[in-house]
Amino acid sequence: MEMRTTGRRASIVAAAVAAAGILTAAPASASGPELRPGFVSPPVLTGGDGAVQTIVLSAPAPPGGTHVSLYGDLVYGHSTGRHAYVPAGATTVSFPFRTAAPATDVVRTLHAQVSGAPLVPVAEVTIRPADPATRAVTSLSYTKESLVVGETTQGTVTLAQPAPAGGLAVSLWSNTHYGPGVHVPPYVVVPEGSTTATFPLKATRAETPAVVSPSADLGTSRASRDVVVVPDRFALSDGLLLKPGTVTPGAIGIGRAPNPEGTTVRLHTDFPGVTVPSTVHIPPGSPGIAIPLTAAPSIPRGSQGTLTATWNGTTATTTFITG
Repeated sequence: MEMRTTGRRASIVAAAVAAAGILTAAPASASGPELRPGFVSPPVLTGGDGAVQTIVLSAPAPPGGTHVSLYGDLVYGHSTGRHAYVPAGATTVSFPFRTAAPATDVVRTLHAQVSGAPLVPVAEVTIRPADPATRAVTSLSYTKESLVVGETTQGTVTLAQPAPAGGLAVSLWSNTHYGPGVHVPPYVVVPEGSTTATFPLKATRAETPAVVSPSADLGTSRASRDVVVVPDRFALSDGLLLKPGTVTPGAIGIGRAPNPEGTTVRLHTDFPGVTVPSTVHIPPGSPGIAIPLTAAPSIPRGSQGTLTATWNGTTATTTFITG
């Protein structure tokens, strides 16, 4: 899953508004009935809620049924499978769905399509933001906080209060695009009465070790947690940009090398204005760890330096620049 977009966050589905004249029937399909305005129950949603949508046809579905393609935000599409099927002889089909929670009130239109006809609006929705006093994400955690590419860990989302009836959908974001990557599902549902839910997080790519920060989002509340992603070899983060007067997180990894008791890596930088720990300890069973690089406030912008790591008689070197 890639970085968040406003479209995914805002899109949602709600009540039928045919009576208001907003929605119109689709042009007749060459292969069957046309789409009519449908409806959603309940008609108004609060961020994280689930609902049931009903698709309506102008006439009974023919033998073999009618397949309907559904279009909405990423969470909606993932929860519906992006398709609905109206059985032969039926004029409606209903299915549950989830949507992304917004930060403010939003009104969006849900579209659908039958074969041989254009994409048309079938419902319009208003969704209200979650009240953080009663619905809030408080933390995000993982069973492993350092992964070799290809490995999967279990993530846990925690809420401030138990989820309401029907459960609460929390959007998940990998917050990666170029460079190192992790994959998370579009959302996770915290079951009714529970404060936690788990989901898989997989390390998908890393040319060099890196720190990434996936997050869990309810529109009006958000939690993030760093995870270190490393390649299958001993290496350091590459291409770090250090800002004067700040601490920049880098990472070091030992790949799939056995590490039953933990191991120590020595660090050295050749630039006087940048400091790093002289040694870091990678915990038992872990393939890597984050390392802080501190740039002095007075360091000139555009300065370039080298960071060297030594472990088990081998050396890894990377360069950084201040800016």
